[in-house]
This record gives sequence, structure tokens and C-alpha cells, in this order.
Amino acid sequence: MKTIQKNLIAIAIAGVVTPFAAQADIEEIIVTANKREQSIQDVPIAISAFDNAALAEIGADSLENLTNFVPGVALFDDRGAGQPTWVIRGVGLADFNANNTPTAAIYYDEAYMTSNALGGIGLYDIERVEVLKGPQGGLYGRNTTGGAVRIVSNRPNLAESEGYVSIGHEGRYGGTLVEAAYNAPLSEDVAVRIAMQRDHGGGWQDSLATAEDDDHGDRDSLAFRGQLLYSPSDDLEILFKADIGRDKSETMLGRGNGFYDPLTGDPCAAIMAGRRDETSCIGMHNLLGDPRLPSDQTKNGSVVLSNPINELDNEWTGITLTVDKDLGYANLVSISSFLDFDYVQSFDYDGTPLALVQSKEGFKDHDTTIEQWSQEFRLLSNNEGPLSWLAGATYAQDTNDTMTSADITTLYEIEYVPFDLVTNTYSQETTTWAVYGQAGYDISDSVNINGSLRYTDEDKELDYTTYIGAEGVLTLLGDVQGMSSSLDSNWSGHLGIDWRVSDNTLVYAKYSRGFKSGGFFTAWTDDTDAIPVYKEEVNDAFEVGVKSNPSDELQVNAAVYFYDYQDTQGKISAPSAASVSGYLTSLGTLGDAEHTGAEVDMLWSPAQMPGFSVQLAYAWLDAEITSSDYVSFDQLAMVYSLEGLDRDFAPETSYSVNIRQEANVTESLLGSASLTYSWRDDLAPRSSQLSDTDYGLLGQDDYGVLNLYLAIANVNEGWELSIIGENITDEVYIVRATGDDGGSYMDMLGRPATWSINARFDF
Repeated sequence: MKTIQKNLIAIAIAGVVTPFAAQADIEEIIVTANKREQSIQDVPIAISAFDNAALAEIGADSLENLTNFVPGVALFDDRGAGQPTWVIRGVGLADFNANNTPTAAIYYDEAYMTSNALGGIGLYDIERVEVLKGPQGGLYGRNTTGGAVRIVSNRPNLAESEGYVSIGHEGRYGGTLVEAAYNAPLSEDVAVRIAMQRDHGGGWQDSLATAEDDDHGDRDSLAFRGQLLYSPSDDLEILFKADIGRDKSETMLGRGNGFYDPLTGDPCAAIMAGRRDETSCIGMHNLLGDPRLPSDQTKNGSVVLSNPINELDNEWTGITLTVDKDLGYANLVSISSFLDFDYVQSFDYDGTPLALVQSKEGFKDHDTTIEQWSQEFRLLSNNEGPLSWLAGATYAQDTNDTMTSADITTLYEIEYVPFDLVTNTYSQETTTWAVYGQAGYDISDSVNINGSLRYTDEDKELDYTTYIGAEGVLTLLGDVQGMSSSLDSNWSGHLGIDWRVSDNTLVYAKYSRGFKSGGFFTAWTDDTDAIPVYKEEVNDAFEVGVKSNPSDELQVNAAVYFYDYQDTQGKISAPSAASVSGYLTSLGTLGDAEHTGAEVDMLWSPAQMPGFSVQLAYAWLDAEITSSDYVSFDQLAMVYSLEGLDRDFAPETSYSVNIRQEANVTESLLGSASLTYSWRDDLAPRSSQLSDTDYGLLGQDDYGVLNLYLAIANVNEGWELSIIGENITDEVYIVRATGDDGGSYMDMLGRPATWSINARFDF
């Protein structure tokens, strides 16, 4: 009978997440960051890795809630859920449009996810998640200026029939999470593996806009994965994988903020001084006659003013075919992938009980699909000499075809604007191909030089139509067909040198270049003859790091880096006659930036204390726009230069601490307890805002999250019972502060304390 996985992984930064067992030795982790299996301590990349047990320990059932536990990493999501974008070492994308591409590429079993809307994928039956920090342009290509995130599913195996069922119940809000998988060899050379995840319930928010108890924030997702492995010989493997799923979750509601003086209607004094004060400031909806006040809401966001319309209605189907043929001198790998993703999201941008700015992206009666397919071939050398190499080529196409609408009925009814609806329809097609190679050469027993080079060709084309409506009558506002964008910076890669100082210490230094594609801002604009086009951004990075195991009990990894960031992309506000506020926010080029940072982590598992371990991880970052010819409007429509601003979602310091004890309760019962604290500095400090007013409305303070994990497992009978406490100190923290460009503002808050009871059965 298969035993329960006991290797629970602590949180790491810059190097490794290492499994803990009852003995003192630190076990080896194998990753495939370089497209081949290697010990994580031999890979000259800052990597954090999590296995399925580690994800369960910290309550991370999706990529979105994993980011809290990787120092140097933050999450940007303008809508609180549905379009998560990883920000690694301050490199991220501040956009809410599904046609844009993230700066940290997400690879799901070697298939690249083209849109940030695909980043909310659930994590179930996972072998490993790898977070690669720093530009990865050589092996991973475009959109890796910040790094890459690799999701590796458990593969079928020919050895044995085995599986598991895991059931979790959340006590405070009533959510349930069910996960199961089963592996079955059908013959000596064929095996199948099926897996599923069902996430339901857990609603924790009530809206004052409705009389009933809403239980918003309710999860409702279901996903299945099936895999078939055919291995007729030792030198050939064929793996077919199919995914299907849907997500109809009611996503988080915003907590409305006040901005106006109740007596004069002007901006209130507190906000002008750079601080929120709901007792002296009211919202736009109050100026329009609604009596419900920002102070009627709870601090933690469990009771809010926002209309409870926020929801997803996503469906997806994907297939991947991987063929691996051993040619003797090299392995030839072919990866064919296709994904069809129907994306629908409704969102209340104003965070008030009125229909000031409510959006819907995608409609079921319209082609609202993100469709992508790709083909990749690669050769990986098998020789055992001083030279190792890899060569590959890829071709891909993706189409984003959707419709978005903004409902501003209330503003129309009170004659603030001459229309009640804005509708955009667009189709964006992207075609890209690339050739790449990587090589390493041992110039001595202790020194290796290595490099990678990639040439990428990418073309985008956009058809875009805008209508405005009043009382059901639509009027064509603009029609742009065949707008195109191509890469100017086609080359990416790295040069590096690794020095094996001793058997237990690796020192590396490297220069790397990555780029993020340019594109089009497809949200609302009143200048349809000139849809904002932004060029690609380029990151030239320099990094020095060390990976060391001074003893069997201690592991210490560290890295320092400098980024020369060119044409960084971000949000800019510009004048607009169509907006109540007098401006609209779009995505554009901000200027050049510099990022300087250092990271260190330490894992200690002393022999004198069997089963005990401590992991400390720390990151420091200074990220600033150093050169810019551009200006932007603050929330009072005052003009400011962007030069000298710090970057949002680039906390100056962040750290995590994991303390864990594992012990044998009886001969067959194994108990474990783990406490993990993760803290990060201000995500939107005053130094990143144009003015005190902006900081008062959009600032985000520091916060810390404490999680607790208690478990007991029978290693002979294959069961485990656990209790997981998330945010057990009930920390109130902002995950995103945002506005609607119409004079309303709100905070998206982290979920309050929750407790779950989980049972897992292995067979």
C-alpha cells in the first residue's frame, strides 16, 4: 500500500524549497528548469519549488494564493481574482485586459499560457511547481522579463496501481475542496492517470446593496485531467494529456473608499493629506443621493457596499501530446499543445451600490474565446563529456476574440454622461516562431561556462470596434481594422560562468536578457483612431549567486542582482472628455527603470533535534523609474512626471519563516506541526504614487500572514488527517487598491482567518 507523502516543504527564496523528513539530512530536490532533470542546487538560477504536499500545507490550491509565500514575489490582479499576474523582483504587468501577456510566463506541463486570464489555473495532483526568478529569455522566450512559473503534473507510471482521495472542509465559511487521482498500468507499456479537483463554497462577503445575505466570494470550480502514457521501448515515450474544466466562482467584492467632503463635495482633507478616513469622507454614490456610507462597511471587507455582480463563467478544454525519443546522442522531444478557453467576467469597478461603472468581459452568446496552439521540437544532448547542449524551435498562434461592456446607467440618468453603455469588440491574433539553443562547457573540473541564445519573431494584429449606447440604441464610435505590432527586440538569452568551489558550494555569475511583448490597450478609450500601442520592454539583468550546503544539516543560498530595465510598461492617465473625472487610464510605456536586489535563504535541520527544521528567507529590493519623458495625471487631474517614482508591487523587504516539527507518535503514526509566517513591505508606498492624494486613495501598506498546519498520518495504512489555519491572526490587508476612472475607489482585501479540516487516503 502506498504511504502518505510526508515531505512537507518550507517556504524559500532565491534557491530552494526543501522537504523535511524525520532525519537531519537535507534531501535533494530534482527540477527541470533547464529542460532536463538536475538537482536544484546544481542549477544556476534562483528557484523556489513546491510539491503537492507543500501546497497543501500552506493552503495553496491555486497559483493566486501561492504568491504570498515566495519572498520577492507579489501578485497584481486589478479585479481581485480572475486575472492574476505574477510580479517577480518588481517586474510585473499592471493591466486588467485579457489580451495582454504577463511578464512571468506560466508553463503548464510545457505548454505556455498566453494570457493573464489563464493564470488562475487550479493546482491539483501536482508533482511540483517551480518559480524561476530573473529573465528566462533563452529557454523560455518572450514574456519572461520577470521569470517563469512551471507547473508540473504527476505523470502516469507503469510501476503500480495507486491513487488518493483528499477531502477538506472549511469550518468558518463552509467551503469544501475535493481532490482525487488514480494511476493504473493497463499493460507493460501503457498506463493511465486521471485526476480531478472540486472547489465549492467558502463565500465570506455580504453586500449592503442587497437585503439578503450574499455569501459572496463563493468558489465554484471543477476540473478534470486525464493522461495516457505509452512506452513501447526504453527509448520511446508518448504522453497524451487532456484537460477540461469550468469556473463559475463569485469573485471577491471591493470595499468602497470615501473621497469627498460631505459638506462641500470637494476632495476630503484626509485623502488630500494621504490617508483614508471613512468617518470624514464619503463616496461618489453619496453625492448622488445614496445614503449608505463607507463607514457602514466592516474593516476586513466581510460587509461591503459593492453590488454583488462579480463572477466568472469560464470553461476550458486543452490537449497536449508529448513524444520523447532517445536517439542515443540526444533526446528528441516534440510538444504539441492546444487550448480553448471561454472567458467571462463581470466586475463592479466603482465598489458602490449604484451602477456607476460596471463591466462585463465576454458574453456566452459571443465568441469570447482565448484559443492557442503551439508546436515545439527540441534536442537535448545525452553525452557525458564536458559539453552539454540543447537546441529547439517553436511555432505558435493564439487568438483573443471577445467583447467587453461598461454599464454606466446611473451616470447617464443624472446627465453626467450622454450615454449609458460602452461596448468594445476586438479580435487579436498573434503569430510567433522562435529558434533557440543552450550550451555549457566544463573548462575544468570546477568551472563551467554556459550560454543561451534565442531569436523570436512575433506579429500581432488587432481589429477593434467601439459602440456607445443610450436607452438601448447603439451608435458606432470607432472602427479600427488591421492595426499591427511586431517585435523590435528579437534576441534574448544569457551568458554565465559557474564555479564549483567545493562539492557542496556553487558560485555563479551571469548576464541575461528577457523581453515582454508589446501590444494594444483594448479597454475603453475616447480616441478610437489611435488605440494605445505600447512597445516591448527589455530587461538586461546581472546576477551573482551562491548555492551551498556547508553540512548535512545546513543549506544557505543567496543572490544579488541588478536590472537595467528599458521601456517598462505600466499605467498612464491621460486627459479624456468622455470621463467624469476628466481622464482615462491606459497602458503605455513609462520609461527606463533600475532594479537592485538581494535575496538569501537558510534551511537548518539539526541532527540533535530529529524532525525539527527552520527555514528563513529574506528579499530586499529597490525598483525605481530612473528615466522617463512621460507624465501622468493624479486623481485630481494634476500632471506629474513619472521619473523618480518607485515601482508598485515591488516591496522593499519581504521575508518568510517556517518552523516545523515532525515526530513519531507510535510506530506507525507520524505527527507533524508547521508554522509559517510571510511578511512583505508596502506594495504601493508613497514613493510609488504621483501625489499624496493618490497615496490616500491607492496606497497599500505592509502586511503579514500566519498559517498553521497540524497533521497526523498512518504511514502503514495510508491515511492522513490535518488541520490548516490560514491567516490565523485575522490580519486585515489590501491585495489591490483601485479606482474606476469616474471618481470612485475601493480596496480588494485578503480573506479573514479560516480553518480547514482535511482527510487524505492513499491506496
